[in-house]
Amino acid sequence: MNNYMKCSVIVFLIGAFMAWYQPNQLSNSNYLQSFQKFVASYANVPYLHPILKHLVINDQVDKLVDSPTGAERVFTKEELSTFKGENDGPIYLALMGKVFDVTNGRDFYGPGGGYSFFTGKDGTRGFVSGDFTPAGLIDDISGLDDDDYLGVKNWIDFYAKDYAFIGKVEGKFYDSLGNPTEYLHLAEQWIAKAVDNKADKDKLKDKYPMCNVDYKPEVGSTVWCSKSSGGVKRDWVGFPRSLYSATDSKDVRCACVDEDNLNDPLVKEYPNCAKDSVSCKLSP
Repeated sequence: MNNYMKCSVIVFLIGAFMAWYQPNQLSNSNYLQSFQKFVASYANVPYLHPILKHLVINDQVDKLVDSPTGAERVFTKEELSTFKGENDGPIYLALMGKVFDVTNGRDFYGPGGGYSFFTGKDGTRGFVSGDFTPAGLIDDISGLDDDDYLGVKNWIDFYAKDYAFIGKVEGKFYDSLGNPTEYLHLAEQWIAKAVDNKADKDKLKDKYPMCNVDYKPEVGSTVWCSKSSGGVKRDWVGFPRSLYSATDSKDVRCACVDEDNLNDPLVKEYPNCAKDSVSCKLSP
């Protein structure tokens, strides 16, 4: 018997002994957490997997053994609310139903920490709205704008990179079995649309870079183009024009337009400015 198998058997026997000797501990969250880590480590070992199935102590552990990674857990909102780092316990938070272990950031997320209000709940909306009250720290992200949806995506990417994903929380995004809800599919569509819109805006920015602008109260604004205006370096200068949005007539900005695109219907000349001028003075 190799060392790995010996360790596996020892750990297994300890778990089995606890289940037999102190069955009341099976409802203890700390015990369940320890057992979860054990299953996560050994559930995919071929000769132990069938045995672990006989150690099922509740539906959550059953799902844990059957999950592809062997480490996924579904929390109720009440269970998640107990993981706020009190008495040096673990600290969890959720974003779009995904639960992350942020215990390593105890200084920030623990009791009294600057981000402690995020813990023990799914407060996705608060991450982008800035409303850290109970009314704002909720999992409803409907009706946000594109920048907010991009912010949600960035926060999820951040936690997925820096902290361990340990499960899901039952709520708007996942049901009690950890299955995605229709709301999750909608939220993913909102985020995907925001990503696409940003890509379109980035392309438009490259096609029509912003003008340089200088404003003086007594004379008004001066707009002009250069080979690096709008932060877009290029080999052409362009001519200052008003650029209108195809979807919002009130959305207009100064753009540097090259000769090939001067006939774009969304592009308008500035009054009292020569067509071939690279600088225009606008009325105060």
